[in-house]
Amino acid sequence: MSLSRYGFIVKGADLELFKHHSRIKSELFDIAVSGVQTLEEAVMAAQEMLTRRIEVIELCGGFSAEEEAQIREAINDHVPLGRVQYRSEDQARVDWP
Repeated sequence: MSLSRYGFIVKGADLELFKHHSRIKSELFDIAVSGVQTLEEAVMAAQEMLTRRIEVIELCGGFSAEEEAQIREAINDHVPLGRVQYRSEDQARVDWP
């Protein structure tokens, strides 16, 4: 099965779930992007993405493994969920909110 409907959730200190969202769509590709501040907002964004038939969700590197697990549980592992990860050298250079 070829995937064509993606979701990406990014975390930032001043992002608002209902204000910071976008979509990029072409004939073969469709991605929904949501900006959130908290784990609770990320859960809401992921659950909302399921209602739009998103087939895979990715989280930005600002999410921890524990947060990823909580989001996975909240969506009942309904779709594949991944998280961007950085090499330890790069992680040390990033100050996540």
